[in-house]
Amino acid sequence: MNQLKSFLDKQNKEIKKISIETALSYWDALISGKKEAYQNYEKKAIELEKYFTNKEDFKKIKSFLEIVKDPLEKRQLELLYLGYLSGQGDFKLIEEITKKSALIEQKFNTFRANLDGKELTDNEIKEILKNEKNSEKLKKTWEASKKQGEIIEKEVIELVRLRNKLAKSLGFENYYVMALELNEQKEEEIEKIFLELEKSTQESFKVLKNELDDVFSKRYGIEKEELKPWHYHNLFFQEGPEIFDIDLDKIYNKDILEITKKFYQELNLEIKDILERSDLYEKPGKYQHACCIDIDHDGDVRIIENIKNNESWMETTLHELGHAVYDKYCDKALPFLLRECVHIFVTEAIALLFGRNSKNKTFIKRYGNLESEDVEKIEKEIRKQLKLDELVFLKWSQVVFYFERELYKNPEQDLNTLWWSLVKKYQLIDFSRDKPDWASKIHLTCSPVYYHNYLLGKILASQINHHISKDILKQDSENPDYSNSKIGDYLKEKIFMPGKKYRWDKLIEKALGEPLNVKYFIEDFCN
Repeated sequence: MNQLKSFLDKQNKEIKKISIETALSYWDALISGKKEAYQNYEKKAIELEKYFTNKEDFKKIKSFLEIVKDPLEKRQLELLYLGYLSGQGDFKLIEEITKKSALIEQKFNTFRANLDGKELTDNEIKEILKNEKNSEKLKKTWEASKKQGEIIEKEVIELVRLRNKLAKSLGFENYYVMALELNEQKEEEIEKIFLELEKSTQESFKVLKNELDDVFSKRYGIEKEELKPWHYHNLFFQEGPEIFDIDLDKIYNKDILEITKKFYQELNLEIKDILERSDLYEKPGKYQHACCIDIDHDGDVRIIENIKNNESWMETTLHELGHAVYDKYCDKALPFLLRECVHIFVTEAIALLFGRNSKNKTFIKRYGNLESEDVEKIEKEIRKQLKLDELVFLKWSQVVFYFERELYKNPEQDLNTLWWSLVKKYQLIDFSRDKPDWASKIHLTCSPVYYHNYLLGKILASQINHHISKDILKQDSENPDYSNSKIGDYLKEKIFMPGKKYRWDKLIEKALGEPLNVKYFIEDFCN
C-alpha cells in the first residue's frame, strides 16, 4: 500500500499548490474588479480544472478504491473520484466553460445600476427599495438593477448548454443531475424535503403574505392587486420586509464589527486574524455582496463585505464569519483534501445559525442599542420578523430550485415565462414581463446548482440550535444565549475539526445523534 500512500501524498501536495494560487487570484479579482485580475483568475481556474483531467490518475483512483482499507485513505479517494469524474470530458469544452463563467462573473461584479444618469451601488439600491414610497421611483430603481440580466442573458444560456454538453458526454442526463451527484446529493431526496416544507408552510405563508400586502397597500396608497415586485423591499423578495413595529437598523446603528468581535470572543472562536486579512468596505469595481474564501486550508481565511451599520449587515457579518470560523478550526493535521467543511450546506448551516442572532432577543439585549426593558416590549415583533424572514426565503428558494432544474432540462424554453410563473406560484406575486429578470441572479451563473443548499442549511441550523439549546445550554431554543464558550467548543469538536473526514450525513448523525430532520425548522417557523 506504499503506492497508495505515495499517490495520495502527491495528489494532496499538487492540488494544494494549484488551489492556493486559484484562491488568491479569485480574491484579487473580487476586491479589484480589474479585467487583468479576472483574466489571471480564469487562467488559474483552468489550470485547476486541467489537473483533474488526467486519465491515468483516474484509473489509479478507481483501482485503489477496490482495495483500500484505511477509512481516511478511502475518503480521500472517494473525493478524488468525484473531482476527477467531471474532468474526464473534452478539456477544450471544460476550458470554454471556465472562461465563459469567469467572463460573466466579471460583468456581474463590476455592474452598477444606472438611475437617471447616476450609478448606484447595491447598498444604495437596497436603501431606495426599503425607504422610498413613490411607486414610480421604486419601479425605475428595480428595473435599473435588472438590466444586468439583459446584458448577460445570452451568455448564461450558452453556458448552460455547454455545461449540459459536458454532463451528457459523461453519461449524465444534464448538468443539474451531475452537479448533485458530484456533491454527494440526490435530486429525489432534496425534492422530498422541498415538498414537505411546501405542504407545511403553504397556509402560514398565505396569511403572512396577505398581512404584508395590507401593510404595503396602505404604505404606497394603492390597491393590493396593484402591488409589484419592486414594492417588497428587495430585488427578489428573498428577505422579509420590515413591516412590524420595530426599527432593527436603529438597534445596530453602532460599530457592528465591534459587536461581532465580542460575540465570537464569548463563543471562544477567535476572529481577529480573519478580520485583519479581510476586505470589509465599499470601493469601485469591488464585488458588492459578501463571501468567505479559505485561501490555503491552513488558517488563511478571509471575508469580503461592504459593511454599513445596519441590521442587514449585522446579520451578514455574523453569517460570513460563521463560514470563516468553520474553515479556520478545521483540523490542520488532516490531509489537504479533507481539510475543509464536510459539505457546502453544513457550512451554510453554521453561518445561518450565527446570522439568526441579529434577530435574537438575547443577542439584542447584550449587544444592541436598546435597554433591556425596551427589548422585552418588542420581543413578539422581533420573533414575527424572523419567522417572516425564514418563510419568505423558503418561498424564494423554491423559485430558484425549480427554475434552475427546469433551466438545465431545457434551456431553449421560454425562461422568462417560466420564471414569473414560479414567482406567482411560490411567492404569490402576480406579475410578468418578457425580460430575462432571472438572469440577474448571480448564483445561476457563478454558483450553479447551489441554492437548495441554503434551505438545507436553514433546516440544519434549526436542528443544531435545538441540540445546543436543549443538550448543551439547557435553555429555551427560541432565544438561546449564545455568549457561551461551550457552544464554540462543541462546534469545534463535533463539526469543524472533522473536516471532510466523513460524508455529510454520517457527520450530522455523529454530531447530533440523528439524521438531517426538517421537524425543527417546521416547529420554529411554520406553525
